[in-house]
Amino acid sequence: MKKLPSLLYTTDEGRRVYEFRAVINKRKIVEIHIDPHYEEEHGDYMTDEIVYNFAFELEREEIWKLEDRDGEWEYYSYLTWIDWRTYKMFDA
Repeated sequence: MKKLPSLLYTTDEGRRVYEFRAVINKRKIVEIHIDPHYEEEHGDYMTDEIVYNFAFELEREEIWKLEDRDGEWEYYSYLTWIDWRTYKMFDA
């Protein structure tokens, strides 16, 4: 598991932003924005570090599905599993 880097900043919406270097869906990604909404239902076992590492795993995958567009943002989803439970991960 990769160590979570130092926090770069927090957006006005509360998203935590970390440096992230990967290519996902043929796009070069330099930051990851982690929305804290997961903490409400999954905070007892999910952490920013786990979400960060999931994103690196997805660098190998090309199975992201385009869910929605909103201005400059595109929202993609990917199904993954933790402890036999299915979770929908989003990338924007």
